Amino acid sequence: MPPKPTVRDVARLAGVSVATVSYVLNKRDDGRARPETRERVLAAAAELGYSASFAARGLRRGRTEQVYVVPRRPGSPFAAALARDLAAVAERHGYATAMFVQGDWEGYLRRHVADGAAIDLWHRRGFDQARLEPLVGMGLALLVFGNGIEPDGFDVVRSNELQACEEAMRYLVGAGHRRIACLRRWPGEGQDDYRAVRFEAYQNVLGELPEEWLMPYTDNSWERGHDAALALLDRPDRPTAVFALSDSAGVAACWAARSLGLRVPDDVAIVAVGGVHEPATRVTFVEPDRMDFTPAADLLFDRLSDPGPGRVLFQNWSLVHRGTA
Repeated sequence: MPPKPTVRDVARLAGVSVATVSYVLNKRDDGRARPETRERVLAAAAELGYSASFAARGLRRGRTEQVYVVPRRPGSPFAAALARDLAAVAERHGYATAMFVQGDWEGYLRRHVADGAAIDLWHRRGFDQARLEPLVGMGLALLVFGNGIEPDGFDVVRSNELQACEEAMRYLVGAGHRRIACLRRWPGEGQDDYRAVRFEAYQNVLGELPEEWLMPYTDNSWERGHDAALALLDRPDRPTAVFALSDSAGVAACWAARSLGLRVPDDVAIVAVGGVHEPATRVTFVEPDRMDFTPAADLLFDRLSDPGPGRVLFQNWSLVHRGTA
């Protein structure tokens, strides 16, 4: 097996210095290399099959050159969008990204496996932010998603999700609906879950409703939401509107109504919270204005290069009218 090409091989083929190759391939040439020189270096690296070693480079610089995404639900659209945008920004800085899927993320990050992390603490009521102090103390750059978290040596992303859900409920009430059912998880399940905040908005606007209007289902699957919606809508005193605490439950409610011959929104209005769209249903959603985490990722890399006082970035949610309400 032939030896692996080295940075010196790339420099020799490109006719430049080793330092120039290092600047170009590590994406920190800052304009020091002319465009034609940069192209020559990249072409030489491609011809030789050379790729830089993150591990070796990190050892030389005293960094891992890696950032982690720590989501609450790794398979969610939120986690996917955050990982996508963080990876794009990380690539510009010569960093790699990884996702922590399950287990003790605090203990794992304390093992110096990363230089920074984007941590999803949305709806973690009661989370003691003192738990973040050891990570900040060891120099880890943190970007934390959570309304109840105060920036203290790290940056925070907040949202108005609760207020946007309340706006959606007031919209339904203002449209004349009085029998508004709620598709939610079983009482007592997932009290730290994102649905708890959404259910709080429902209760804030409507107050205490009879239990029969609070239709629970056992998980967030389409099938369970569909069964629960059928049970709600196939009754003599059916609700005139449904507030679904997840996007999948909202889509399922639309199909359940159609299967019963109900017209949406004429016979029953449906509003859901989330934002995963299905063109066939065009659900009216409470959702983030933009599922773009590039500004948040930029904030994390700003902190990696220049630590300072904690900052707050705001993510706006709003009611987006489509075809179901």
